[in-house]
Amino acid sequence: MEELSETTGSKNAITLRNLPAGQKLIHQDEKSRSVYVIKSGVVKCYITEENEKDYILEFLGEGEALGEIEAIRSLRAISTVEAITPLSLYTMSSTQFLYFLRTMPDFNVLMMELLATRVVNSAIKGARQQLYARSHILPQLLSALESQGITFTKQDLSEYLGISLRSLNRLLKDLN
Repeated sequence: MEELSETTGSKNAITLRNLPAGQKLIHQDEKSRSVYVIKSGVVKCYITEENEKDYILEFLGEGEALGEIEAIRSLRAISTVEAITPLSLYTMSSTQFLYFLRTMPDFNVLMMELLATRVVNSAIKGARQQLYARSHILPQLLSALESQGITFTKQDLSEYLGISLRSLNRLLKDLN
């Protein structure tokens, strides 16, 4: 993205933006007119259900794209995206993103690889949540977060696992 943003024809099409932790970048069910690529930082992507409960689909970091599915399919935002840490990201209009996909084979392949990786990760997460008890998944999740030096709130962890905060506290107590 850095190289692309410095290319003569793309120089003004891509901007670098910084956001503080807690800032919402994309809002569920709203029309998004931009696509983002994370330069640094971590975001959470979550769906708010009709019962007002949040379910975290995934945490995304450096090199991940946001809003690309909505741009490709001309959809309203599937989920809300919120910065968990301070965030630096490249921003381009959806129109510019689609132009890059159509005219730059290397960019297109990169986006296809990114989407394929995300599908694989979602499938693995879904399979694990179906096959294993939360008491088996939680230590692995905590270990992965620790190895990456990332800390999340208990609320984020419970929303990611799709359980109540009370259930998470019981699992954490049982682990100790």
